[in-house]
Amino acid sequence: MLIVVAASTTTSKWYLQNNVEATKNMLVSSIQKAQNYAMSKNDNLTWGVCLTGNTIRMFGGSCASPIIKDDYVIPVSVMVSGLSTVIFSNFRGEPNSAQSIITSGDNKTYTLIINMAGGISVN
Repeated sequence: MLIVVAASTTTSKWYLQNNVEATKNMLVSSIQKAQNYAMSKNDNLTWGVCLTGNTIRMFGGSCASPIIKDDYVIPVSVMVSGLSTVIFSNFRGEPNSAQSIITSGDNKTYTLIINMAGGISVN
């Protein structure tokens, strides 16, 4: 006998908001990791972060053909916008462009900003 228990509205809302927060945290972590690798010139590669399909990719090499990659699949309930490929300079960790990245879902929105000095802030 199969018993199906429906999730409460509160549980569903918490789950969706948790997905948004987890995605934001993973994005920040990926950016910091790529920046740190670039600053230490890890494996003598170009390091960056990009959005490829529904995946946030931290890469060494290039986004399309990474030599090293760390992928995070974005949950279907979460939207990530404004992320173009960001590459960090060796030693200084400065991005090739400033970024304003929005992570949102279920009435929860985070704005992540990378400034030209490589600083990261989240609102």
